Amino acid sequence: MTRAISVLLVVTAATRGQSFEVASVRPHVQASGAAYSGVGLRVSGSTLTAENNSLSNLITYAYDIKDYQVLGLPSWAESDRYDISAKAEGAGELTRDLARPMMQALLADRFQLKVHHGTKEMPVYALVVAKSGPKFKEGAPDAQSILRLGSAGKGVVMTVTKGSMAQLANQFSNRNGVDRPVLDKTGLTGGYDYKLEWGDNGAVNADADVVSIFTAIQDQLGLKLEKTTALIEVLIVDSAAKPSEN
Repeated sequence: MTRAISVLLVVTAATRGQSFEVASVRPHVQASGAAYSGVGLRVSGSTLTAENNSLSNLITYAYDIKDYQVLGLPSWAESDRYDISAKAEGAGELTRDLARPMMQALLADRFQLKVHHGTKEMPVYALVVAKSGPKFKEGAPDAQSILRLGSAGKGVVMTVTKGSMAQLANQFSNRNGVDRPVLDKTGLTGGYDYKLEWGDNGAVNADADVVSIFTAIQDQLGLKLEKTTALIEVLIVDSAAKPSEN
């Protein structure tokens, strides 16, 4: 059962007072003969470049939220793809975080995006410590935080150095075989080293030696994914329009 959305604050990106000096927004064109064009968003110098991004992608970046937190998108916001090249004023170094409010202003201007914040009760998994206790140790104080994903037979292996529990929860929120957002409720606040192996799509039934992510997290890490519900902060799209090419 879901609780009605509670409106908290009406947001217009223009009120942020920050915007790109110049910006180009164009429909993405697939290269001739190419089977797939990658999705990318990078910041270099004073320029932000986005390739093959949907409006949904751009919103999650601009507001620093997950895709399941965006409600009310029009259907084309997932299917239509855009390339963006935008330059900030001056010669100072632009970071991804500094560019977020600028992207909000760009979306308000070019996509006529109007949004407001709210909350919604959603089905989630709580990441908790199992009765056996954690089966991993804290990383070295001077270690660098690293996450690597690779193949392991018919499954997937994830090797983490000095990773947080919030990072682990995020890695499996509505992806990697988990069908709900995951919230970190472990109470563990350090950076940890661990290795996790599980079956990818369909592999669990095809090979008895490959386990589900739910079994892997409990057996290999001493953690559990427990079904529950929680109030999640969401961004509700009031209106949006396709931009004109420029």
